[in-house]
Amino acid sequence: MGTPHFGVSYWIDRLPRRRPSYPRYRGQNDVDVAIVGGGMAGCATAYALSTAGVRVCLFEAARIGQGAIGSSTALVMQEPDVDFQDVLDAHGLRAARTIWRMTRRGALDFVAAIRRLRIPCQPEAQDSIYFASDPTGVLRLRRELGLRKKARLEARWLTVEQLRREANVEAEGAIRVAGNAQVEPLRTCFGFAAAAVKRGASIHERSPVERIGTGREHVELRTTGGTVRADRVVIATGHPGPLFKPLARHFRVAETYAVATPPLGARIRAGLGRRQAMLWDTAEPYHYLRWTRDGRILFGGGDRSQPHPRSRERVLVQRTGQLMYELSVLYPVISGIQPEYAWSGPLVTTGDGLPYIGPHRNYPRHLFALGFGGSGLAQGFLASRILLRHYLGGTTKDDDLFGFAR
Repeated sequence: MGTPHFGVSYWIDRLPRRRPSYPRYRGQNDVDVAIVGGGMAGCATAYALSTAGVRVCLFEAARIGQGAIGSSTALVMQEPDVDFQDVLDAHGLRAARTIWRMTRRGALDFVAAIRRLRIPCQPEAQDSIYFASDPTGVLRLRRELGLRKKARLEARWLTVEQLRREANVEAEGAIRVAGNAQVEPLRTCFGFAAAAVKRGASIHERSPVERIGTGREHVELRTTGGTVRADRVVIATGHPGPLFKPLARHFRVAETYAVATPPLGARIRAGLGRRQAMLWDTAEPYHYLRWTRDGRILFGGGDRSQPHPRSRERVLVQRTGQLMYELSVLYPVISGIQPEYAWSGPLVTTGDGLPYIGPHRNYPRHLFALGFGGSGLAQGFLASRILLRHYLGGTTKDDDLFGFAR
C-alpha cells in the first residue's frame, strides 16, 4: 500500500471525470427566490421550490456538493446530531418528541425522494448501534434508552453478547436504532440539483455572492459576474460567513476527520461482525464507522477546533494516525493496514445541537438553513420542506422549534 490520499475525500475521488457542471453566473436576472449554497440543503430547497412552480436561481461559490457534504461519511440520520436527553433538557418533552418525529419523517422522505427521482447514489438502509465501553457511558446509554421509550421512540438494548454477535465489538452495552441509511453524498446532491434544473431552476457554480442588499420589495444579490433580484433569498451555506457576521455567535465551527481503508479481503471481513449497522461510540470525542459497498471501512470523528491553515496538513497526518490506532483497538484484525484516504471537513454546530431553519428578525426577506453538524443530509432535506412552507406561508408551530427564536 502506497502513501494515502491525504486531504482527498473518498467521495470526491470517486467522481467520474465527466461530472455534472454548471456555468458561472453572468448578467442580470429576476427570480422569485435566490439560493446561496450548493450543498444538500441548497439543492433540496431548489428542487422543492421549483417543483412548486417558484422561479429559482442557486449560487455556489465552488462546486456543487464539494463543501461539508463532500467531506462527510454520508450517513442519513433520523435523529438530530445530539442525544435525546440533551434536547429534552433544553426544550422539554413535547418539543423533543416533536423534533425527533420531524427529523425521522425528514429522513424517510429523503430516502423516498431519492428512490422516486431514481438518483444513482446507492441508498442503503442501515441501523445504528451506539455502544459504550465504560460504566459512565453505559449509565448514560441506559438513561437515553429509558427517555426514548418514555417518549415512545423506537430503540432497544443490546447485551454484551448481542453486541459481540452483531458487530464483533467488545463493549459493556449498546442501543440499536432502526431506520437510518447511507448514500453517496455527491451523487445525491447532483441528483437533486438535476431534478431542480429539470423543473426550471437555474444553477451557477464558481459564482460567489459578494453582497446582498435588501429593499422594500426585493433583495439584490451581487456576484463577480452580475446581479440578480429576488423576492426572497435563502442562505444555505452551513455557516453564516462574512455576509452575516452578527449571526456567528449562534454557531461553533470545528474540524472533523475521516479515513477510508482499502477494500478488505474476505478473511479480515469475517472478523468484523455482520456489518449490517453503522457503529457509534460514546467516548469524547466520539467516533463512527460505516461500510462501503466495495468493502472498505469509513471511520471518522476525533473532532477538534479548526487548526491554523499552516498546520492543517500536519494535524491531518496526526489525526489520521490516531484514527487508525483507534480503529485497530476496536478491531485488532485491522492492525497494520494503512488508510487509502484521509481527509477533514468543517463541522458547524449550534449551542443545542439543532440547526437554525427559517427567518431572522434582523434580516427581512431572508430565510436561513444553517448549523447541521454531522446530520447535513437528512436535516438538509428537512430544511427544504420547512423553507418551502415559509415561502408559501404555510408554516406550523412545529417549524418554530428550528427557528432562531426557540
